[in-house]
Amino acid sequence: MKIIDPINVKTFDLKEAISTMLGARLQLGQTLYFTFQTINKNMKKHKYTLAQFLRIISFSYPRMSRRSLSRSYRVFERLVVECGFWITDLQEIDFILMSKVAECRNIMALTRREIIVQICDRIEAGDSYAQISKKLDKTLAALRDSPPRLPEVVLDTDHRLADMKMDFRLVNSAKDPPPATPQLPADYFDLGMPRVVLPGDKPEPE
Repeated sequence: MKIIDPINVKTFDLKEAISTMLGARLQLGQTLYFTFQTINKNMKKHKYTLAQFLRIISFSYPRMSRRSLSRSYRVFERLVVECGFWITDLQEIDFILMSKVAECRNIMALTRREIIVQICDRIEAGDSYAQISKKLDKTLAALRDSPPRLPEVVLDTDHRLADMKMDFRLVNSAKDPPPATPQLPADYFDLGMPRVVLPGDKPEPE
């Protein structure tokens, strides 16, 4: 239905406010993800599991259930980190739809990426949430029963791209640790190569 109204809503901050509201749980997942990674990275011996970390957070914020925290974490990890989407790409999608895609078992990042693109296309086409959700449930059920087999090279490439997206300073992906530094022999610079004679050098006695 087309509504004719003299008010131009684009002049207000509604779009920014709605984007902030829709992306709030993604922002929460982002904060949880990087906090968890930072805590474990800075610890020398004992490292927290994700369940332990979320349990501590839920005790500190009892109004947030551990399931809600876990869902925010998983959606960010599997759709942003693993699939390569930016948060702004996902802000117009209902969070429940994203959580269904993120929590579906037996599907890989490439398949999740394709499903999210299909959801965006259906939103652009004007389909309702109920229509998209019904179609999505059928698609995910079929994928759980018969998950697509992806070549290992595709999975490895996805892993490397995700690593680089999270840290542009990386030279080597975590999938491929850097090679060991070669150890040079002590006589490396005296392996039978002719000596360079400089002006003023005295000849060595025979």
